[in-house]
Amino acid sequence: MNFLDRLDNYYYSKKPNEVWLMVILVAALIGYLLYVLISDYAYNFRVAQESKFDNLNNKIDEDNNYLRSITVNGDRNYYIKDLSKKIAKKRVELNSYRAKLSKLDGAVSKLNTILYNNGNWSKFLHSIAKQAEDNNLKVYNISNIAYDNNKSFGKVLDVNIKCEGKYGEILAFVNDLEKTQLVANVSKLKLKSTPNVPIADINLTVWGIKP
Repeated sequence: MNFLDRLDNYYYSKKPNEVWLMVILVAALIGYLLYVLISDYAYNFRVAQESKFDNLNNKIDEDNNYLRSITVNGDRNYYIKDLSKKIAKKRVELNSYRAKLSKLDGAVSKLNTILYNNGNWSKFLHSIAKQAEDNNLKVYNISNIAYDNNKSFGKVLDVNIKCEGKYGEILAFVNDLEKTQLVANVSKLKLKSTPNVPIADINLTVWGIKP
């Protein structure tokens, strides 16, 4: 006879109330053992879940407080819109400054052409010879006298040009001289007749800015 048969015979000889009492005692013992075994785990699990729950509530409260802080008149995007407007305004101002700087660079570039320096005068004297050639004039001589004074703006150069050509071509040449980027004017124009074409004696006064 095996263990299960002996167990059946044992319970068979007992009264029903005694059997139920033993079942209840066994169930209570098993329950107690299970409680002892899992109580620590259950406690730790409950504590961990409560901590997560508290952290989640705190995060929700922080998010709600932040949303309330950035909401103006019911608009949560108020500060984003306001910042976008400020960025757009600054971009317009930046473009305006760039345009002003571009104009200033252009003005400085033009100013450099009338500054008193040897480089500009050399280019100017070379342009005189080129203009005479373009007007079909024969140049005999180009001489210049530089002036040094303490003023920031004044007469800086006298140029004497002696050339030969037709009357109309001489006048066209004089007109070209006065159209130069430099501040210049013809102070004297003397024509000497010859058997062929007149000879012109031209005095040109140049004004400039000293850096």
